[in-house]
Formats: sequence, C-alpha cells, structure tokens
Amino acid sequence: MVATLDCLLSFDPGKFAVTNEGGITKTMKFKMTDPFTLSIEINYIASELVVEFTGKILGKDYPQLISKDTIETCFARLNELGICGVDTAKMMNAEVVKCDVTKDVPIEDIPALTRYVKGALRNYEAFTCTKFRNGNLVVEKSVSTQKRKRRITIYDKQHEMNLQGERPFVSSNGLEGKYDGVCRFELNLTSKKQIREALCLTGTTLSEVLWSDKNPIQDYLRDVLADDQEGKSVSSWKDLEKYAVLALCDYDIAKVEAMARRYKNPRSTSIPNMMKRYREILAGLPEEGATWTKEKLLTCIG
Repeated sequence: MVATLDCLLSFDPGKFAVTNEGGITKTMKFKMTDPFTLSIEINYIASELVVEFTGKILGKDYPQLISKDTIETCFARLNELGICGVDTAKMMNAEVVKCDVTKDVPIEDIPALTRYVKGALRNYEAFTCTKFRNGNLVVEKSVSTQKRKRRITIYDKQHEMNLQGERPFVSSNGLEGKYDGVCRFELNLTSKKQIREALCLTGTTLSEVLWSDKNPIQDYLRDVLADDQEGKSVSSWKDLEKYAVLALCDYDIAKVEAMARRYKNPRSTSIPNMMKRYREILAGLPEEGATWTKEKLLTCIG
C-alpha cells in the first residue's frame, strides 16, 4: 500500500534504517520476516508511506485472511507492535500496488487436484505449469513483460503449516488443526493494472480493492483450464492411434501437445481442435478417469 505521509501518526526512529543524502533524510525503512512479513518505508522525498504485510499479522485470526472484515484488525495489530502508528481511516485511501488474492478450500485429495490442473491447461504455450518438490503447483501466463505476468499457486496449506519453521506461529496462536485438509489458491497481482483488471475496478484504493465482489481466482482458472469433455470410447483406427499417442506420452496432455506442436504443421492443423479430440479419448478411459472436472473446481472456489 502506498499512502500519503499524513497517514503516519507516530514511529520509533530507533527501529528504522535511515538513508541520508547531503545531510537530508530521504527514507527510513523497517523490515521483518518473522513471525510474519512486514515492511514499512517512510519516503520524505515522495511524501509517501509504503506499508506491506502478510495475513499472518492477524495472529489467531489468520484463517479469516485479510478482507474488509479484518482490515481494521490488521492495522490495530500493526499499531500494537510499537514500530509505528497509522490512521486506519486514512489508510483506506492508500493505493494498493500489489496483492495476493487468496482462497482456502477444504479438499480431501489435493494431489489429485493438482494432477488434474496440470493436465487440463487449455493451451500449453499460452500457460506454463510447474510442480515443485514441495508439492506446490504454479500456473502462470506466458508473457514477455513482468507487468502482464499473472500467476496462481495451489498448495497444501496443512503441509506448509506443519513445517518446522511454522510451528511456533501455529502453537502460539492456537491454530492446531485449523488447516487440516485445506488447499490454498493464491493469485499474485503485481501491478495496479492487474489489480484493476482482475477486480473490475477503476481505481485501486484499499477500500475499492477490499469491497470488490469479483472472484478473480475463479475467473483466472476459467480462462486457464480446458472445457470438460465427454468421454469417448476407442471405436476406430483413428481413435486407437490417439490412444497409442496418449499411452506413449504417459497419458499426459502436456506431452501430447508438445509432440503435436513438434510434428504437426500449425498452418494446416488446429492444435486446440486436435487436442480436444485427445481429451475426449482420455476422458473415456476408466483407468484414467478424472476425480476433478473444470466445473467441479470452479464450483469449489465460487
């Protein structure tokens, strides 16, 4: 959040790193990462107060996430730290320049969900999907500029909160068991333009962002994922050829599309139409039957 300096009511100078130039104080900065991330910058040159914090500032109320219902609690906790004091009412007019839109959903089999998403991208050139060793799945748009890059991370929140580094936060805030079976969807918006587009806003003040009724996570996944296909049985030689290609690619649609783009002439073949037929065959294989569908996922995060 970027606010005007009059939002700052007080601060402890001893806790800030000072940048001077020509005997004039330019900025004062504070940063911490434990038990939550908090950074504060007092910029005298630009007459701005820049504040960034994560949802863990809520402590025991962390499962409620940052929202219009909890934002006052966030600022109250900030003021209680003794680092600085801010005017909550004035901070509502601060400009939000980046944010993570987050949704926690109870899901029994998170690995099955991430396998589905990984295999259901509608276009493997327009979007990239990466599965990390910790189980996190990241889907992002393949664009050349950072400002246009939008990505979502899907991960097992219970696993994260059981990590050794998270245990003090969990135990001190009475959060034992609160994240059992919880899957987190986290959409990163890293510019004011992305925020306006994702939330359908004309401005990006904190009040506008928090009171938006859009569901950008659902919108993003609707764009990313291929439409559900009715299963088709293998009933012809052409179907059998497609089945053979699927088997060769370990029933991985991403590998099939990569092979198609390598061997097919894009001028004479519509790759999206071609992939639709492979998805129909895949959906018709009992041993590869999907636990998840696009419609089911969008309903879960609705």
